[in-house]
Amino acid sequence: MYVQLDKISGNARCWIYTLENVNRNVSEEINKFLTKLCENWMTHGQPVKASYKIYNDSYIILFAEKSISGCSIDDTNRSIREKLNDLSIGIMPNSKIGIFNDEKIVYYDRLSLINKLKEREILNTDKMINTTVQTKDEYDKKWIVEINKSWLVNFIK
Repeated sequence: MYVQLDKISGNARCWIYTLENVNRNVSEEINKFLTKLCENWMTHGQPVKASYKIYNDSYIILFAEKSISGCSIDDTNRSIREKLNDLSIGIMPNSKIGIFNDEKIVYYDRLSLINKLKEREILNTDKMINTTVQTKDEYDKKWIVEINKSWLVNFIK
């Protein structure tokens, strides 16, 4: 069952899809699709309280309360990938890291980012998208963080 994002509990799980090649003309279609997906999401025959957020036309963050079965997660993931494929929108690999350059998000693989940090082309105080968040609470508090306060800190010492 679809609910507004502010009605989802803080311990709801989240899944993140990083999009590429987004045509802004399809945002209404994506919103309708995601709303319907959340409305119809079931696990073990029971409705799932679910919502989503589209961030900066670059990320879909899907939230769901309840213990979700693996099959249900797989079906939802497959449906999202099929819809995005139909719209010619790609999903970036999880290895791409979004770093803010002013208001724009620039994507790097981990090794390139570490090298840019060492060369001081990117500062460890620059902000990044934290795609490792796993709950709505984490999303609310840690979605955008400084690089030096992220999981990358282990690689830039």
